[in-house]
Amino acid sequence: MHGRVSGEHRDESSAGRLALPALAVGLYAAALVIFADLGRNGPMIRLDAWAASIWPYEGPYSYYIADMIDRIGQRQVCVPLLIIVAWVVCRRIGSMRALVISTVLTITLNFAVGVLKLASGRESPRTGGPEMFVGDNVLFPSGHAANVIFHYGLVAALLLRYTYVREWQRKVLHIGVVFLFVLMTFVSVYRHTHWLSDLIAGGLIGTSLLCVSLAADREWVPLVNWLRRLAGPTWVVAEWVIERLRPVVVGKTKPAMAKLPQPVTRELAHSARASSSRGGRGLVPTTRHPAAPGSTSVGGVVSRRKGGREDAGPDGREPEAVVRPRSSSWS
Repeated sequence: MHGRVSGEHRDESSAGRLALPALAVGLYAAALVIFADLGRNGPMIRLDAWAASIWPYEGPYSYYIADMIDRIGQRQVCVPLLIIVAWVVCRRIGSMRALVISTVLTITLNFAVGVLKLASGRESPRTGGPEMFVGDNVLFPSGHAANVIFHYGLVAALLLRYTYVREWQRKVLHIGVVFLFVLMTFVSVYRHTHWLSDLIAGGLIGTSLLCVSLAADREWVPLVNWLRRLAGPTWVVAEWVIERLRPVVVGKTKPAMAKLPQPVTRELAHSARASSSRGGRGLVPTTRHPAAPGSTSVGGVVSRRKGGREDAGPDGREPEAVVRPRSSSWS
């Protein structure tokens, strides 16, 4: 996500229709290829055996620090973090999209990982060999690796798109997600709780669902319209649920200026003060776009000169901000 909450093209679809990203399909297909290779005792089996032999297993109580680090991939840690960030974003932009996407894709991730886990029947490096379909454990793919990529990746994406983030902070978020995945992979192999192929496949599935979530956010409007057509009359149930959750999650709608990143707000205020000091009439922010003749645009927000006939209220005064009414509770 490279947009901002104040971007004028935030809700516009680049393709005009909903399309599942080819990258997401390719990544999940790659995880299935690894699953097939393990099932036929292919090269991945030998890679797993080699990786497990790097550090001899020392017993279940010899990895205190590694056990603590391993918790970053647990759902009890990463899911609440994602929900909190999504809730803050929902209140910031006045939309349910972040929480809906986070919840639905988290459930989808657990399903996508769980189906392969139940089909693998693989022993851990602590109890057996790397062969598939010979044990009772459910190791392939790694849920911890998938959680790290998906949940922390989506947290970073929401912060990048819907908050003001400096360039160095952007780099920290990108590098941080990759670092957590590498750390999770190292710790799991070191503790002998997963084979290397489990972690690689888990990372592929987590990245696949992360791509789907980014596409769902970017194509939110056509996605909702497509789901409405697909659901037909049953869509009223989803609307009923969202209508009751919306006041709790989003709260009261704030003026458009309250949703802008602070630098954009400060820039508008500075422009207004500068114009007033020169004897001008100042700038009044509105949410109208594209910009009409005689208007200016700062950070995707269109502003008009005071005294304009079009923006004046019934009493002859200009409103502080014009907020468009919502056409749907899903907006």
